[in-house]
Amino acid sequence: MDDSQTMRGDAPDDRSRRSRLRQVLPAQPVLSGFSVAVGVLLAIALATTIAGISTVLISIFLGMFLALGLDPAVRALERRGTTRAAGVAIVAIIFLGVVAVILLVLVPATVRQITAAIEAAPETIAAMEASTWYRTLEANLGVDLSVAISEGLRSLTTLSSFLAISGGVLKAGFGVIGAVSSFVMVVVLTLYFVASLTSVKAAVANLVPQYRRARFTALLEEITQSVGGVVAGGVTLSAINALVVLLIQLAVGSSIPAVMAIVAFFITLVPMIGSLVFLLIGGVATLFVSPTAALVFVVAYLVYIQIEAYVVTPRIMGRAASVPGVLVIIGAMIGATLLGLLGALVAIPLTASILIVVRKVWIPRQNSRTMPPDDGVLTPLG
Repeated sequence: MDDSQTMRGDAPDDRSRRSRLRQVLPAQPVLSGFSVAVGVLLAIALATTIAGISTVLISIFLGMFLALGLDPAVRALERRGTTRAAGVAIVAIIFLGVVAVILLVLVPATVRQITAAIEAAPETIAAMEASTWYRTLEANLGVDLSVAISEGLRSLTTLSSFLAISGGVLKAGFGVIGAVSSFVMVVVLTLYFVASLTSVKAAVANLVPQYRRARFTALLEEITQSVGGVVAGGVTLSAINALVVLLIQLAVGSSIPAVMAIVAFFITLVPMIGSLVFLLIGGVATLFVSPTAALVFVVAYLVYIQIEAYVVTPRIMGRAASVPGVLVIIGAMIGATLLGLLGALVAIPLTASILIVVRKVWIPRQNSRTMPPDDGVLTPLG
């Protein structure tokens, strides 16, 4: 070390310490802090905007989700010599017909059955209270179940409870109007996405560099086909499940078979978990008919669950949903926690899409790395 370095205090340790500080501390602290603050404000504004238009985003996402489920039907018509436009028109007409049937047939029938169930509720509860199994259960629990049931029904049917649950008549009315408008928007978006799915995929592929476009297009096509197969297969399985529930409920003498079938359709859209959840719901609901009817329903539906798992599902889903069962359960739980039933429904196709990316992109890239880096330092797995 020479005298000039000693006088300036420029020791090697000091210089290395200052270089490390320059790496940690920004060169212009005020400007950097202001930039960070502006970035945080923009992030908060973006999050607030997304939260404000969350209903619209969910409608768009659900429309695309349903369009991917209808696309396999269009492809099947194309394989039979039908043009794309004609196939889209046929599928759109069938889709609108199903929507019309739901609105004009199932909804009035459901309302009638709910009304009849409410009117017959006192007689049903009285017959249940007079049964031997009810008295035995009441004696074993040591609780007056009749008083508890009557108090619960009275609290639910009062006007104040209704206002507390619905948040007010005005809010409930706006909620109904919003639900109807969202339903119409989802139907319109579904038809639009079905008609323009090919052009949408081409537009997304144009955002990728030319040298990667062919591989990206093939990967996107496989993902959309897989998601479409999962959605179409899931809807078909739920429709069969709802039909089985309807037949069983009619056989045991239930007063609300259509309601139970509709509930079964929506709950069993969630694979694996949905059938088990509805087994509990259907068993408890059928218990109001009679314990024997509940036992018959549970046994019959449990038999169908086994048939569905080992016979029906492999034939309908085929290779479309090659997702491990544990990932199905985890994905459904995470989706239900984040977005409720909609999150549980879309979790399985998203999981299948992620697995396709992992199998087609990540694993081949890792398999191509047969030699360690040149510097001899192994790259961490993360």
